[in-house]
Amino acid sequence: MLLNVYLFAFALGAVLLIASIFMGGDDADVGADADVDADADADVDGDADHHDGGGEIGGFFGALTSLRFWTFFAATFGLTGALLEWQGVLDNAWIALALAVAVGFIAGYFAVETFRRLAAGETGHVAGAKDYVGKSGRVLVAIVPGAVGKVRVEVRGSTVDLLATNDEGITIAIGEHALVIEMRGTTALVAPLDKAPSAD
Repeated sequence: MLLNVYLFAFALGAVLLIASIFMGGDDADVGADADVDADADADVDGDADHHDGGGEIGGFFGALTSLRFWTFFAATFGLTGALLEWQGVLDNAWIALALAVAVGFIAGYFAVETFRRLAAGETGHVAGAKDYVGKSGRVLVAIVPGAVGKVRVEVRGSTVDLLATNDEGITIAIGEHALVIEMRGTTALVAPLDKAPSAD
């Protein structure tokens, strides 16, 4: 019975992996954009996952939300379990199951980390809060007094959509450009580009 589970998991993982390659080019739709958005949210909030203490725990549990993690988990879990069953290396099926699960988790985590580092570019790390300050971008969701809008900016060669607000009671319409003057958690404080305060 476990052999069928292993074969199904391997087939599912292989299909998802092939689909992501052919449908997403470089796994871009599922991977790069999603990882950049997730990393931006995490890193804007203090780089907790990868750069501060306790990063390994945060990074591991953060990886569990990635489709890429489960794709590699399913493929390697299924392949490892099937090979152990066929070869009869272990007499205890539960030990073989535990080993297959462990290999799947390790493969999934390292796949997410590898692609995340590649997406981070040549600098080797994703953008932090300070990298957003001073960047300008196009408003995607109007920023009106008392409400949160959205602005798209380019940071370290990646496109990131940020929640945005304005303290001056100014409305910034869709399509206009705004300048990020401060980051407050995961929300950018912005000003209209033509009315933005100088860097001094």
